[in-house]
Amino acid sequence: MKARALFLACALVGPAAAQDAPWPVDLYDPAAEAGAPADLVLPMPCGASMAFQKVVVPVEPGDPLADRRLRLGQTQDETGFSDYLRAGFLRGAFTEGDGGTTFYYIARYELTQGQVRALRGDCSAPGRADRLAQGTLSWFQAVQLSATYTEWLIANEVADLPATDGAPGFLRLPTEAEWEYATRGGAKVEPTQFPARHFFGDGALQDFARFQGNGSSRGQLGPIGLRAANPLGLFDVYGNAEELMLEPFRLNAIGRDGGQVGGIVTRGGSVLSDARQVYSAQRTEYPPFDARTGAPLAFETFGARFVISAPIATSDARLRAIRSRWIALAESLARRPTDSGELDPTAILSDLIEAESDPVRGAALDDLKLAFRRTSDQAQSAQQQSARATLLAGAIFVEMLGDTEADIAAKQAGIRMLIDLQRAGNQSAVYARQVAKHVVETDALRRERATYLLSFRAALDTLTADVAAPLREAAYNVLREELTLAGRQALLPVLDRFWADLESYSAAPDLDPEALLDLALN
Repeated sequence: MKARALFLACALVGPAAAQDAPWPVDLYDPAAEAGAPADLVLPMPCGASMAFQKVVVPVEPGDPLADRRLRLGQTQDETGFSDYLRAGFLRGAFTEGDGGTTFYYIARYELTQGQVRALRGDCSAPGRADRLAQGTLSWFQAVQLSATYTEWLIANEVADLPATDGAPGFLRLPTEAEWEYATRGGAKVEPTQFPARHFFGDGALQDFARFQGNGSSRGQLGPIGLRAANPLGLFDVYGNAEELMLEPFRLNAIGRDGGQVGGIVTRGGSVLSDARQVYSAQRTEYPPFDARTGAPLAFETFGARFVISAPIATSDARLRAIRSRWIALAESLARRPTDSGELDPTAILSDLIEAESDPVRGAALDDLKLAFRRTSDQAQSAQQQSARATLLAGAIFVEMLGDTEADIAAKQAGIRMLIDLQRAGNQSAVYARQVAKHVVETDALRRERATYLLSFRAALDTLTADVAAPLREAAYNVLREELTLAGRQALLPVLDRFWADLESYSAAPDLDPEALLDLALN
């Protein structure tokens, strides 16, 4: 309490305490010295700072209910009760302009001893120990430090805080989905690499983590930023301090959260973890209080990493937009006709509920309607993922058709050249064999082209017949963002070509094979 009172007294002095010189950059963003500065640096009391990285979550920002479905966890029976595969949903608190996508910020490094000292009002000159990761934090202390930091920023440097709809952000501990998505590399890694046990693939764990192993650590928390970063530019997400999460522990009930709420959660392992205990899905439960003393539990390896978030309903106008979108989406799901032209069962249930006078039966019908809505929402989420996969497949088929057509043209040119040589009097049997060989290979290429063309048409048919135009366009925009963030910009031109083909095909889907091939090639 004394430290808290001292800090609040210091905060009243004025913005950023002009008498405190800025700390050396290596104490809060050592990677900046190597030419890779953080995406965002926020000031702290006593001249300290904290570095953050932007975590992009590709969803349609104009739809307040749009979020990203994630596959989190790992397939291993030994710890399946804790970290088995499960679905997660994520959306960033911030957007840039009217377009783009959503994102949030997460601290680039673990909270350091120097940063904690500054937040507690100790403004003595910084030293090398201030770069060490902070341990011995209870969950309650970590939450209080995030609140203290937010109070100071709003009181002194609110202009530096990211904002949404004019409402300033705030700092807190990360949710497990936020932490795991960022640790795995988010949209910066290809979808095939995202589910892997480690973000570094075939690399060595000791290059990225301080853990209990030869050549790694001796059980002591070390300075931040000494190991290599993950694809998002985050350091020490594996090992060093184990990082406290915002929400309490729940079991994994074969792919979903269990009903019982438990203790506090840490992620990422620590300097006391062996190599088998350090991976992206790892999570550990601890009791929030020490059973011996009753004090909040604060192991020597307990540390923290803050995120910057924001309220969802930032204004009355925003709340009205959310409510309107929810009602419109619920009604569209409820009233959507089935393939036979009949109303969806949810719509029928809505009519029954309105006509039901018995409150018990009405409540039961209402529960059933909610279950139908959840199922419809899950189906729509799956359809969005399927649309993105089909768009990417269609783009690949366009590329394959182009390559195959070029190979056929080259073979045909070779055949013409050999025939011309024969007509010129070169009747060598070698030329005849070469012509026959090229003819066989050309026929094989034509069969291959026919297969690609069939797959190309199937992708076009699926997207035009089974996916509504707004959902199709949203999937296209999100896929372009995903490819860009994953460093696959080379695929964007062929994706754009397929998108143009899709627009043409929507207007005239009854193309014969020659016209369809011409559509793909031109």
